[in-house]
Amino acid sequence: QPWEPEPGRFFSAPARDEVGVKVEPWVPEPGRFFGTPAAPEVEEEVEERPGPEPGRFFGEPAVVTEPNPTPAGGGLSEGYWAPLAESPDRLRSSDLNELLQPDHLERLRYANNPLMAYGALFKWEVLMREVSALYVRPWALVAAAHDLPEPDADDVLRVIGMRPERAIQQVFGWTDDWGFTQQLAFEHFEQRASVLESFEFECSDGAREWLELLQQYSVPCCCCCSTLDEATARASLSRAGIEQYFEAVVTAEDGCETPEQTYLLSSLKVRRPPERCVVFEDDPRGIAAAHDSTTKAVAVVGSSRSTGFELRHADMRVGGLDDLSLMSLRELFQSLE
Repeated sequence: QPWEPEPGRFFSAPARDEVGVKVEPWVPEPGRFFGTPAAPEVEEEVEERPGPEPGRFFGEPAVVTEPNPTPAGGGLSEGYWAPLAESPDRLRSSDLNELLQPDHLERLRYANNPLMAYGALFKWEVLMREVSALYVRPWALVAAAHDLPEPDADDVLRVIGMRPERAIQQVFGWTDDWGFTQQLAFEHFEQRASVLESFEFECSDGAREWLELLQQYSVPCCCCCSTLDEATARASLSRAGIEQYFEAVVTAEDGCETPEQTYLLSSLKVRRPPERCVVFEDDPRGIAAAHDSTTKAVAVVGSSRSTGFELRHADMRVGGLDDLSLMSLRELFQSLE
């Protein structure tokens, strides 16, 4: 007999099982081979992550939507960017130096314009001319109204930034009665407001030219005025004609208790690490506070009642803002370049 292939083994012959039942041919799974239509896919639900909470970065005021109970940790925020949202008394220079470092795109911009990497922080008294009258005259008016001994200029400069009640009792020695002390403090507040309203503000020598030069090279500037509210501080800068040069202002409304906190918050507002900021000061205590906050300090001797010897621990001493140059600014940060 001639050989014949077994059915279902060769040449696509129909396969049969042992009992003679026809086996269905194999069909490819849809959507798996040769462009066959794919089966409909089930869409997965993607969880949307919320963006940054408003008012959590760069010193902006926090937006409170609903009252939340204080956590067990004492109300401290958590996360990598948490130090940027802390209150001024909890800011640390080490955290700001780490978190405010420039990213890749910023480093490319700084390569074209190196001065953009630095920030300039100005004390309000350094920018204005003859501001001592703003502190002396209100106290003199209060003393004349109650037949009290008029404090001298040195005592008045000592109580700058001090609570009026403490200055009245501990420095001037006018009274020990707390009720009368509060009355004198309130009268001082009213007299100071009237003096500020009628005072003719003028910027110091070289201030406008130096600020224009910094603005030309995109150096962010901040005015530090911890003794005035924001409206009064901006009004004084506007009347002096230099408000447009400042990107931010730190005032008494920000809640800074020490000059160190003021400079840390200022560096946060100009978005530069404290180690890349320079403070223009005229007081030895302010220069020490600037170094405590890891910033550079330039002592302006011309606007200070202190001598050059008392300001010797500054990184640079100048007679006035008109003695500064861009080369001197870069020399301050030579170790960081």
